[in-house]
Amino acid sequence: MFSEFGKPEKSRKVLIIGGGPAGMQAAITACNRGHKVTLVDEHTALGGVLNFTDIDVDKDDLRAFKNLLAAEVQKRNIEVIYGKKANGDLIKQQRPEALILAIGATPSMPPIKGLNTAAQALEIFNQKEIKEKRIIMIGGGLVGCEAGLHLAKSGHKVTIIEMLEKVAKDSFGMYREALVQEMEKYEISTLTGHHCMEITSNSVRCADELGNEKTLAADRIFYALGMKSNKTDELKSAAGNIPVFEIGDCIHPGKVDAALKTAYLAAMNII
Repeated sequence: MFSEFGKPEKSRKVLIIGGGPAGMQAAITACNRGHKVTLVDEHTALGGVLNFTDIDVDKDDLRAFKNLLAAEVQKRNIEVIYGKKANGDLIKQQRPEALILAIGATPSMPPIKGLNTAAQALEIFNQKEIKEKRIIMIGGGLVGCEAGLHLAKSGHKVTIIEMLEKVAKDSFGMYREALVQEMEKYEISTLTGHHCMEITSNSVRCADELGNEKTLAADRIFYALGMKSNKTDELKSAAGNIPVFEIGDCIHPGKVDAALKTAYLAAMNII
């Protein structure tokens, strides 16, 4: 690949903000190219959004891949700064010659009455135990279905509300078929073609496309309603005239393989 991109003119000081899969891949590639790399993450461990795999009962392969990336970072001469939320001052202090932004995305919160009383789906994996039995998941895309399945396998009664005509529509092929079969096996109820109108502490009011309403009771409510890219304007402004690369979900929330591709290409383009 060096012949395609060209060898670096010299070793550059590269600052990478964000220690998720994209940030780790960028750090590995940049270091392999001979650059001096500093990786900054606001958490106490690398992995970013993939750290949910430490808990999810169905994510052994993805967890192993996340751990492999972290191990590859650790065995290289890459400076890792933990527990530091990056800002313009940090960039100016580090004085990098190239900046890679891998600051990810945050959950979308559409204007649904009472949504702030529910918890985002990935919060499920940040808690040691969820005692409530009747769970409603608002949003039946891939994240909502996988999180709901994890809960069902842990002994909860799960209902998923999805506004589209089928669940896990953002998945495909054999994986989607297997996922739906597992959801049926663990008796997850799905209510498709319904949009959420209001959430209370113990219920969800929803309606179908004809406006027919129903209210479902729950002990705990979660939502998985998509992600939105985190803004990079402040960090790009602090970088001044040096090359800046945005990678991963801060470009567009998507799958891990797409994030890794943007990371690899960014690091290869630092010359």
